[in-house]
Amino acid sequence: MSRVRPVEYEDASPEIRALYDAFGGPDAQLNVRKILANHRDFLDAFDALVRGLYLRNSLAPRLRELAYLRSSQLNRCHY
Repeated sequence: MSRVRPVEYEDASPEIRALYDAFGGPDAQLNVRKILANHRDFLDAFDALVRGLYLRNSLAPRLRELAYLRSSQLNRCHY
């Protein structure tokens, strides 16, 4: 159980619901986004990071995936 309660779509303010809708709707939300939704500025910053990493980058998807995999190996993380 997390110490910070995630903000579910049904419980979110209209402002947060709009952000959820912009990122795939209520069923597409990652738990980290639901936690960060407790503070609008944190969620905005996270969304900006995600847009920069996934939408506005110059790496081909294959190379990007290799970078994720290698970073995971170097940090001994499961990917």
